[in-house]
Amino acid sequence: MNDFTIQSGHHCLFSGLRHLLIRERPELDMEVAEADIYFQSDGMNLEYNGNLSTMWLASQETILQQFAACYGLCAQFTFEVGVAVLDIFREILQENRIILIFIRSPYLDYHAVFRDGVERNHILLLFGIDEVNQVAQVADTSFLDGFGQTLSYTGPLSLSQLLAGIWGYAWFEVDPFQKTASNADERYHRAIASIKRFNHRHHLPEGRYQGLEAYRAYVADWSRLIDMKPAEFTDTCKNMYYCLRIGGILHQLDYFEQFIGKHRDRVGDSEGMLLQLHNNRIEWKKSLYQLYKIGLSIQPHKLQPLQERYMSLLQTHEKWLEYFMDRAVQ
Repeated sequence: MNDFTIQSGHHCLFSGLRHLLIRERPELDMEVAEADIYFQSDGMNLEYNGNLSTMWLASQETILQQFAACYGLCAQFTFEVGVAVLDIFREILQENRIILIFIRSPYLDYHAVFRDGVERNHILLLFGIDEVNQVAQVADTSFLDGFGQTLSYTGPLSLSQLLAGIWGYAWFEVDPFQKTASNADERYHRAIASIKRFNHRHHLPEGRYQGLEAYRAYVADWSRLIDMKPAEFTDTCKNMYYCLRIGGILHQLDYFEQFIGKHRDRVGDSEGMLLQLHNNRIEWKKSLYQLYKIGLSIQPHKLQPLQERYMSLLQTHEKWLEYFMDRAVQ
């Protein structure tokens, strides 16, 4: 696909979805930002179910479906990969489409952060297969290196590695019964509705939480770390850092900055809100760094003051969100 340009993004899923959108609806390239897709698809509503190692997207299936509905697309996806997957990929690629690949990170050998790191789930774009040389042509639009820098990669990945690590895939095509995407006003209101749900959602059955309540429940459970053994304490703190950094609060703040910057004409006091957002991000970064250090140095006695700090930051964020919604043009 020499006519397709890969761009670096903020998050592997929402950046990947934007690439697939532009492939199917190139007329939206200058109109839709990655942040728009994040909010429109309810990406900010993470879920926490009591497992300290995991706070993640509430439902990737729902995100894919909401994304498709917003842009007049049919979503095709599965998280049960069969033996005939290569034949399916070949057919999709022959239609000049791109495939969203859900893969386990140890099978990504193009960077040390994957080769040497713990196993995570990651998302790539598949845009070509060379069966003669047994390589897949992939694009990784967003990943962090060991220094926290956002990188991207476009190039070959061993076909055997791809097939060994894949656990799901998705692709999209224009919905023949909905030939046009929703208009800009409809998409904007859809994003605002998602933000409102985040701020007002409460706990769900079976000890599950979504939205802002998920963050509160997650931080409240940090008291359980006090009795952990040193190695478990360190690993759990690292996972907590990862959940808040990747797809969590920092990504949310980044997306709000992009969203407000793009929709200044719809948001009152946009400059003031962006300034406060910048200051809030600085405080979150400092607190995340403290969490990581506490985990490495195994200092559980320092966790309670930091826990109180996080609760204060969440309260500040809630007030900021209410201020935002009061000034977002409806």
